[in-house]
Amino acid sequence: MIIPVILAGGTGTRLWPLSTRDCPKQFLPLLDPERSLLQQTLLRALDLLQRLGQPAVEPIIVCHEAQRFLAAEQCRALNIRAQIVLEDEGRNTAQALALAAQHLAHHSQHLAHNSQQPREYREQTLMLAMPADQTLSDNAVLAQAIVSLQAQVSQGAAGIFGIEPEYAATGFGYLRKDAGGQVVEFREKPDADTAAQWLAANTRQQAGWLWNSGIFFWQVQAFLQRLSEYQPALFAATQEAMAQAQQDLDFIRPAIRPLQQCPHLPVDIALLEPLSAIAQAVVAAPLVNSGWNDIGNWQVLSELGELGEADAQGNVVHNSAAAHGRFQHSRNNYLHSSSGRDIALLGVQDLLVVDTADALLIAHKDQAQQVGSLAPAASAGKTEPRLVYRPWGSYEVLHPGDGYKIKRLRVKAGGRLSLQRHRFRAEHWVVVRGEATVIRECAGVRTSEVLHANESTFIALGDIHSLENNGDILLEMIEVQSGDYLAEDDIERLQDAYGRK
Repeated sequence: MIIPVILAGGTGTRLWPLSTRDCPKQFLPLLDPERSLLQQTLLRALDLLQRLGQPAVEPIIVCHEAQRFLAAEQCRALNIRAQIVLEDEGRNTAQALALAAQHLAHHSQHLAHNSQQPREYREQTLMLAMPADQTLSDNAVLAQAIVSLQAQVSQGAAGIFGIEPEYAATGFGYLRKDAGGQVVEFREKPDADTAAQWLAANTRQQAGWLWNSGIFFWQVQAFLQRLSEYQPALFAATQEAMAQAQQDLDFIRPAIRPLQQCPHLPVDIALLEPLSAIAQAVVAAPLVNSGWNDIGNWQVLSELGELGEADAQGNVVHNSAAAHGRFQHSRNNYLHSSSGRDIALLGVQDLLVVDTADALLIAHKDQAQQVGSLAPAASAGKTEPRLVYRPWGSYEVLHPGDGYKIKRLRVKAGGRLSLQRHRFRAEHWVVVRGEATVIRECAGVRTSEVLHANESTFIALGDIHSLENNGDILLEMIEVQSGDYLAEDDIERLQDAYGRK
């Protein structure tokens, strides 16, 4: 039985300012206006299982606990039930895969739906680890590659999928396999000259050097055995963390304390590199003409054809910016705007321009790999982000003023804010679209009123209140806060449907 493990814990800093700590790139609809990268990966994983003739299973998602509600909501939107394992702190792919494997070692038999396979088959669990920030246009190619490696992986080998290089890329890791498919060497991102030498060493009959796709295929018990041999501290920590894991709503929370000393290691360095010295311990299959790409930075994103046709001068406007970008005497530029502002480029070339409600990035394309260095400084600042996601929906700060703040609230169908009160602010609510159920509590008595479009209410300072969307469509409201202190920590939650404190 193959169970997809979706690695969705990255911070996505190289796509700042669109990708933020609150909502990293894997949760954004970058290539499809309707679906995020995570959702596209989930659908691709389930399509793979169908192509392989396997019964449906619940995939595992490993993500940061701060994005747990984003992950859950995006699964719900696709009607996909997943096991969501939460990391309190991301420590790279070795820890993420180890947590998933420890969970699978004890619970894989519960993930299959309507499986008629014998018990011994179900216990031979294979995990297919897929990063949530990649694209693959031809899933049949990956399915065929999985079949080609399945026998070796079932016997304990680590499987990895390589991409035949199309150019001398410096932003990807590489692996080298021999004619029999055994991986004999892993190398991190090379300089341009080294990448060109590797590409030249490939022959028409045999591509020895491949880009490392980061898609792994491993038998769960074999993975844990190798982990105990090569990374015993990581094995022991993740085993203890999962043994003490707590179920929190739809989430699996490993114990935090055992993981605090875990090393920050990618699985390539932790296991695959040392294993490549052992005959047939790591095997690779190439993905040829699969349409694979790693959405690693703005330069990569700007070159993907899904985003829109380039004009005669090579300028590309991301679909969301189509009505807001103008070019004159400019060429080979990329523009993404989610702010709604009118943006004009005059007499420039080879620029990346990314405009959001929170920040504006202007960079030369050859600096795309360095964008991530700006993100920590931005996130460490005291400026509140304009767009913030919550388990009930999202809010956007339209205008912060002296003693007041104007927000747009979007509450999804079935969403509800916590029962709460504020010590320093009052709130005016105006319904723009949908139906709002406003709940108040006074002297232990709870009352409710239903507001429709163009109707409003006032929440006085200290009032115990909540808000629910019991309708079938998105609820949109304007909230005007007034008071001496308007930060988000002026919320005393008395009751919360999402387990927040």
